[in-house]
Amino acid sequence: MSSKGWTIEKALQTGVTMEEGAYNLYSNASKMVKSSGSKQMLKELAQDELKHMEYFEKALKDPSKVVADAQTALKKTIKDLGVTDPLKEPELSPDATYQEVLLYAIKSEKNANIFYLSLAKEFSGNNIAKVWENFAQQEAGHKQKLEKEYDDVILADN
Repeated sequence: MSSKGWTIEKALQTGVTMEEGAYNLYSNASKMVKSSGSKQMLKELAQDELKHMEYFEKALKDPSKVVADAQTALKKTIKDLGVTDPLKEPELSPDATYQEVLLYAIKSEKNANIFYLSLAKEFSGNNIAKVWENFAQQEAGHKQKLEKEYDDVILADN
């Protein structure tokens, strides 16, 4: 998805849509897993995505608030485990396995990271670029958490 020439409002609206989809994915996935640890992790990710969505919705009402919030950049470096990078993104169906859900979520988080980095580049020179960098970093953190779960649960069983 190219963000070339987008307005801040268009970027925020797209962010709302993406975060809503991630929230729904994690909320639904948390209902299908049996492990309490996996269930808790998915619920936490759903809450993170809900906060992101609410942030973007508030920003749409008052874009100047985003610029004020943009002054703080996250400094933490997120290590990309790359565990699932060579794997193909599965189709997600109602009867998807936990492995398929995790893999789909990992690929979605990677795509969100790439998307937010592209917005940061598109809006470079504008204070909102830091907001996009922050969200890219948060999505990289989600990918890392999901890949650790994939490694611990899926690969450990194989």
